[in-house]
Amino acid sequence: MATALAVFIGTYFLIAARRFRLLHIGRPAGALVGAVAMVLLGVLSPDEAFAAVDLPTLGLLFGMMVLSAYLEEAGFFSALAAATLRRSATPGRLLGAVVWVSGISSAFLLNDTVCLVLTPIVVALVIALRLEPLPYLLALATSANIGSVATLAGNPQNMLVGTASGIPYREYLAVMAPAAVLCLGLNHALLRAVFRSRLAPVRTTASADWPHRVRRPMLVKTLAALAGVVAAWLLGADLAAAAIAGAALAILLNRFSPEPLLARLDWSLLVFFAALFVVMEGVNRAGCLAAAQAWLPESSGPLGIAAFALLSVAGSNLFSNVPFVMAAGGWVGSLSDARLHWYLLALTSTFAGNLTLVGSMANLIVAELAKGLHPIGFREYLRYGVLITIVTTVVGVVYLLAVSDWIPRP
Repeated sequence: MATALAVFIGTYFLIAARRFRLLHIGRPAGALVGAVAMVLLGVLSPDEAFAAVDLPTLGLLFGMMVLSAYLEEAGFFSALAAATLRRSATPGRLLGAVVWVSGISSAFLLNDTVCLVLTPIVVALVIALRLEPLPYLLALATSANIGSVATLAGNPQNMLVGTASGIPYREYLAVMAPAAVLCLGLNHALLRAVFRSRLAPVRTTASADWPHRVRRPMLVKTLAALAGVVAAWLLGADLAAAAIAGAALAILLNRFSPEPLLARLDWSLLVFFAALFVVMEGVNRAGCLAAAQAWLPESSGPLGIAAFALLSVAGSNLFSNVPFVMAAGGWVGSLSDARLHWYLLALTSTFAGNLTLVGSMANLIVAELAKGLHPIGFREYLRYGVLITIVTTVVGVVYLLAVSDWIPRP
């Protein structure tokens, strides 16, 4: 147990070293070093390490990344930006468009991918319309995180919850989509209230001609493949199998070599996940999670739920939400009301990403891609991050408690 804990702590510091600038080898490499250490130090055998890798989660992640890459190549996101400009004549309307386009897109595509492709577009819009960038950048990052809670394919931690809990996609969507819509509305209202003085109308004609190129046949075929995946999920198909089949269908329908698109996929994210599965399996097999479970809240009453939510928000920021959900998945399934706690874990670990600038990869992507226009400082982000995290987490938890009697129990 001591060895496993030492490796886990060391892995966390290697993952977090990018934040502290101690050893800048990156999150995937840090997790990989931890996975290898688990084997070399005898916590896991090589066979146990390979068996620990959750292939369904990696398959789901891979399939959605391929579909997102095809949508980007087809010009989907640029066309979305052009449509947004045509319908957003004022800064306030543009802010709302960023909130809802980012949030809804993240429900069906990975939030990190949405931020990766939309940030350059939002930056260009802000420059063209001569607007103050901070409200729009915050709207993009926070809404991508909030909207991603709506489906099991919205973010990596939801994918983990989906594969570990066995919750059907249709059931999860029915329960969590209203929470996502409600909290996106709250985010929109809070952004308007907090940044009211920075949303003054401006006179500009820059919105008339937003350059974009749409490869219409490719876009139609890829959207058809994505629609097929979502339909399969709603009918109860395996999440990973449907996503991979959808990616294969997009490749076949578009009839050109996918090598350039595959080369642009975030393969390091797949390495990060695979290595973390090994690290967390070592922690689990050594008995660390079982020992910690006695100290964790199990009650389904208001105090127990509040303690669980607080633990999830704190743990997701301390350890990052993906490693925390991997760890929590080892004991949430054994709680007396496991189904409700799986939903609480998905909601709180996702909304926790809005607390700080380093709380989610989506935040870091926006900050990194927009640094030439407006470097977002840690404290500058925190001032809004604390507010939106508290409000959405409280409202989301209250919502789940209100509908808990309608959540199906297996």
